[in-house]
Amino acid sequence: MHAKITLLPGSAPGSAACEYAEQLLTDISAAFDHSFSLYRGKTEEEPSEKTLSLCESSQGILLGNAQDPRAAALYDALGLPLRIRSFCVPEALCGRRERPVKLWIGTVLSLDEDTLRLAMQEAFRFAREEDAHILSVSPTGQSKAAWDAAVRVQGASNPVVAVDFIGAPEAAAALVRDPGRMGLLLCPPYAGSILEAAATASCRHPELLFDCLPDDECAILGPCLNEYAACAAAPPFSMALAVSRMLRVSLHLSREAACLDAAIQNVMANHPMQGEGSAQEAQECLELMCSQIAVAGELMGKGGYLP
Repeated sequence: MHAKITLLPGSAPGSAACEYAEQLLTDISAAFDHSFSLYRGKTEEEPSEKTLSLCESSQGILLGNAQDPRAAALYDALGLPLRIRSFCVPEALCGRRERPVKLWIGTVLSLDEDTLRLAMQEAFRFAREEDAHILSVSPTGQSKAAWDAAVRVQGASNPVVAVDFIGAPEAAAALVRDPGRMGLLLCPPYAGSILEAAATASCRHPELLFDCLPDDECAILGPCLNEYAACAAAPPFSMALAVSRMLRVSLHLSREAACLDAAIQNVMANHPMQGEGSAQEAQECLELMCSQIAVAGELMGKGGYLP
């Protein structure tokens, strides 16, 4: 397939992360006979018409750093209703399991009626894709009734997604006590920012943090890089996970996403980075992932079947 993908580097760490994405996408396209046109745009205080046009015409959008303060202006300009932050829960907090336990915090970006409706649609769609349940943290005050009604409307339309309601204090306690059982924690803006910070402190895997802003046509994804990340040594795993989700959801390339997921897990198991790794270590991890992608392409063949 051919796809147009926009990369928005932003800061220096974001530029390094976009270079990782470029290498991964180049090797995936070669291994599986795709053609990806990669364009670099700008993360700006006020998104220009050129940047917005580039994003709107793309099949995939990758931010170099989803925590760049300028990203919020882009989300607003594109009318995106929901940010979902992905965490990997450490074994010490959830017991040893065969697969990594995930936690997502979905923050609705505005409580106006249209944004709330679209955010709930995207949240339930995400929960279906990930086979996750939803814990809803209702806002207080006048917005509570509209929020609860929007959750119930989508719950009735998505009976396969289990939904429970929880208060913000109880959610904060549960993040400390048992984050591996929370699924998608759906929050209004203020509670979301607080609970994201709490989850980041509890699930301290900075190389596995990434944001997803789902959309029917084109999601925006990007790693969450912390201040410690030197521009050349930003961990590659969070960007690789963002690329994997883009392949699966935006480009509908499930086979390629599965191969990248396997490469990520294999490299992390044998070459984990602790956030203080050097640029050389980051590049070595990236090259190991790319070499596994190349091998998968050879084994599966261009038609996608094992010989």
